[in-house]
Amino acid sequence: MQTNLKLYQYLIAIIVVSSVKSQEPLIEISQGTLRGLTLENKDGGIFYGFKSIPYAKPPINELRFKAPIPADGWKGIRNATEEITECAQFSAGVSGILTSGVEDCLYLNVFIPEIPRENATKKPVMVFIHGGAFYTGSASSTVTGPEFIMTKNVIFVSIRLGVFGFINFEDPELEVPGNAGMKDQVLALKWVKENIEAFGGDPDNVLIFGNSAGSMSVHLHMLSPMSKGLFNKVIGQSGVGIAPTIIDDKNNGFAIAEQLGIQTENLTETLRMLREASAADLSIAEASIPTNKIVYSSPVIESPSKEEAFLSEQPIDILLSVFISSNYNHAAFLTGFNDLEGLLLEMMSLLMTGESMLIEDFTQFIPEDLKIVPGSEEEDILSQRIKEFYYGDTEPSRDDILPAVALYSDFLFTFPAYRAALEHTKTSTDPVYVYYFTADTKLNIVKQLMDQFQQYPGAAHGDEIGYVFQTLFTPVIEEGSAEDLVMRSVIDLWTNFAIYGNPTPDNSLGFKWESVEEDVFNYLHIGTYSNNATVNPRPENMAFWSQIYEDYFPRV
Repeated sequence: MQTNLKLYQYLIAIIVVSSVKSQEPLIEISQGTLRGLTLENKDGGIFYGFKSIPYAKPPINELRFKAPIPADGWKGIRNATEEITECAQFSAGVSGILTSGVEDCLYLNVFIPEIPRENATKKPVMVFIHGGAFYTGSASSTVTGPEFIMTKNVIFVSIRLGVFGFINFEDPELEVPGNAGMKDQVLALKWVKENIEAFGGDPDNVLIFGNSAGSMSVHLHMLSPMSKGLFNKVIGQSGVGIAPTIIDDKNNGFAIAEQLGIQTENLTETLRMLREASAADLSIAEASIPTNKIVYSSPVIESPSKEEAFLSEQPIDILLSVFISSNYNHAAFLTGFNDLEGLLLEMMSLLMTGESMLIEDFTQFIPEDLKIVPGSEEEDILSQRIKEFYYGDTEPSRDDILPAVALYSDFLFTFPAYRAALEHTKTSTDPVYVYYFTADTKLNIVKQLMDQFQQYPGAAHGDEIGYVFQTLFTPVIEEGSAEDLVMRSVIDLWTNFAIYGNPTPDNSLGFKWESVEEDVFNYLHIGTYSNNATVNPRPENMAFWSQIYEDYFPRV
């Protein structure tokens, strides 16, 4: 009898799941009605997806390079089941330059755990902005699959990349002051604010999070007046807005024009010809600029123009302003970094040159905000000081990449995040949490791409993505395995933060993650087999860079 009862319950469960899967979920938003699809999460539960929803008009023809304009609505029911299209971009390697994607790419995906019911409690919303150095990447489910995190409403946003999103001209009449890609994100967040309630989400409880360039982006939203009121919490995975990536070059479209053989110095004529060029030609021109700075694919400090600026000051100046309470958007902030961030630079070197990286010029690691004069004796002394800290009395070699990995890690990611956390703690009305990620399992993405990196224990830049999202590289995850335990721990921490603004609001995870204080730098070490709440990450390295800023940072 008991056996028959269990069989009956099992058959009923199958019928219910099959019935749910056969339904066509429909959601009505301000633009019209969407038809979505039924999906299955990591544990076999049901959730619903609405893909490729337009939040801006296609940024083509006369709209190329300009700030986005809200998308139009539609009549009837829009099929929201097709995968999101990646934005126009290039990839470069030993075999040459490849282009992909399209300009008509300003769409977003929304995933929800259930179809909204009347009077149901509104759910926290998590909006993810993908990484890719502002010139590559995608919000596609193949790289940011929601199967792990689908206990909350999750939205993935795509933005214009590289030359398409970050070209600028100083003439205000041209209306191309730069940061179109960042303004894409702002418009997407406004779309969320206006429409997410139709999906059962809470427009007043929105977390924005991102990885790498996406992480820098979400931090910049904290510093931009344009983003005020559009979010409540922030998670930045390996990247902050005060990292040495914000470029103050004006009229950087000339660099692209030169590669295309455009000879005129007239801004209006240059812009016209750039708008007439094909997306593929622009991408190839972008990849061909002979410079050690990516002047065309980074947020810029905008010149005065007719439109609202996303960024009109250097991020560090905003953060350090004496009028701090009105100069940035206060929100609970969770940020962190991996122990082998710089291993990604080794991968790029191998892919683009076929050789391991070799650092020969240490002046490139002198932060620009120190205002050291190029070619000066001070520059020589400081670059030598940096070299000696990471290499001692040995010379850089392609045979030992670990010192270079450590230097790139600290310069681009670790110390900027450490510094940002300290500065926010001094002035913010909300808590700041920091993590240090060293977990090393089959979910580490970069090590899946480069098998030879298995010899280096730890997590490369981007490896934590594999614990938040299902990707093309996700292996079969066995219950109770290291992969399973770390993934579930990260999902618990991230979603707790989305709900409560605190990653460990109670003792259910067995430890308490304390926020950073002015006199105690608390952080959480996320390892392969355990999480350890402790203080002072990478103490010697952080002390080294802190002392450099103590010695050289200009103060009024």
